[in-house]
Amino acid sequence: MSRKINTKEIILEVALNLFSKKGYSGVSIRDIGKEVGIKESSIYNHFKNKQDIFDILCQHFLSVTNEMSQFYFKKMREAVSVTEEEFLYACKSYVNDYLMEDKINKFIRMLIIEQSTNGEAAKIYHKILFDKALEGQRQLFEWMIKIGFLKEMNMDYMVMEYYSPIVYWFHRYLVTESITREIRDIVNQRITNHVSEFLEKYKK
Repeated sequence: MSRKINTKEIILEVALNLFSKKGYSGVSIRDIGKEVGIKESSIYNHFKNKQDIFDILCQHFLSVTNEMSQFYFKKMREAVSVTEEEFLYACKSYVNDYLMEDKINKFIRMLIIEQSTNGEAAKIYHKILFDKALEGQRQLFEWMIKIGFLKEMNMDYMVMEYYSPIVYWFHRYLVTESITREIRDIVNQRITNHVSEFLEKYKK
């Protein structure tokens, strides 16, 4: 039983790695089997087909994303104040622990490749990277205004001014090549500078 579970996890990991480089459409069951080191027919002992692999990867990704959102909002509800250092830490955590996390980063890379031809991939990509991210940012800033950390200003503009550079840096640095230590340092320095300028304008 243990061997079967491990094989299934390896198949998922290999499939995600291949999908992130070639896209879902550019990878076959045979490609996955070859990379894992098993026969193509053996994959069907664990999955119905390639779509099944894709669906399970999506479920896992959405589950991780929801868990992270719930964790941060739970922390937010428990807090009664926030410092500039804590705000910066939260901003960096989103990029370092989420956007740069290996499996999440690979999954988003796959969505970027597939979104022009795969409606489900496009839907998940826009939901996670834009709709849920912007809504979460709005809720966070509304809370920060309520506790007196941020000024009460145009919320839509505030959210876009904060989040737009992060999306740019993500596409500029984090999905075009391997995430090296140098790239991590560059992105984190960009975030530090951005947060400083953002708080200079919006901190109460």
